[in-house]
Amino acid sequence: MKIGIVGAGRVGVTLGKYLADAGVDVAGYYSKTTKSAVEAAEFTDTKVFEKLADIVQVSDTLFITTPDSVISEVWGCIAAYPLTGKILCHFSGSLSSDIFSGIDKTGASGCSIHPMYAFSNRFTSYENFHTAYLVAEGAASARKPLENLFRGLGHTVLEIRAADKVKYHAAAAMISNDMIALFQTVLDLLEECGFKEEDSICLLRPIIENNVSTMLEQGAMEALTGPVERGDTETVKKHMEALQASPAGEVYRTLGKVLVDIAERKYPERHNTAMQALFSLGEK
Repeated sequence: MKIGIVGAGRVGVTLGKYLADAGVDVAGYYSKTTKSAVEAAEFTDTKVFEKLADIVQVSDTLFITTPDSVISEVWGCIAAYPLTGKILCHFSGSLSSDIFSGIDKTGASGCSIHPMYAFSNRFTSYENFHTAYLVAEGAASARKPLENLFRGLGHTVLEIRAADKVKYHAAAAMISNDMIALFQTVLDLLEECGFKEEDSICLLRPIIENNVSTMLEQGAMEALTGPVERGDTETVKKHMEALQASPAGEVYRTLGKVLVDIAERKYPERHNTAMQALFSLGEK
């Protein structure tokens, strides 16, 4: 397998460096921004391709690591060249291999692979990439060789249906970003209580670290504590009254309904009708 990488941003550089260091044959980079391609090639000890046609010709596998918004455009350019027997793979979380429109007519096959991983730095993210789980979909003739490649490097690769890619990406965005939004909401509430941000972070650190650790090791049900888990409607009612005029109130109510569902799974013998009704107050 000889891999050519189209796109020299964080994902492309991370993959190129990681695979090249593992002994995989990485041909090099093509990018509309020549400077980026040069930097990527120098960092990974591979080649710069000034013409798209050249990297297509020498590679039997092409990784498209451009922004999602231009993957279709890049594919349209690649599709103009001889592709018989080649593998095309993009690394978007939200797009499926369906974006390779008309690929069957070219003699190539396509797939998508999404690493559940934060590519935070172009030149250091490769160092911990071995920890990433990957999610793949697409034609078996494209997907299977790449699954075998990454599994051979110690990765777990999960398969997904093309139709579920957007839902999957929404889940990834929620766990990555919504926790940050919740964290900021809590910091704002504590600021209203008179705490400085640095003190609030120190105050919250033990409970956050313990909850995250328990969730990852034992799941959401075992991690759940607090008034919803106890069925303490009086405390929840006081919380909602205190937050009524705050944007945090809607967050509390929305997440509270999810907590009720988790509590019911944890204690199936318990009926949480009163708690459910409490969190449903004020719904339109």
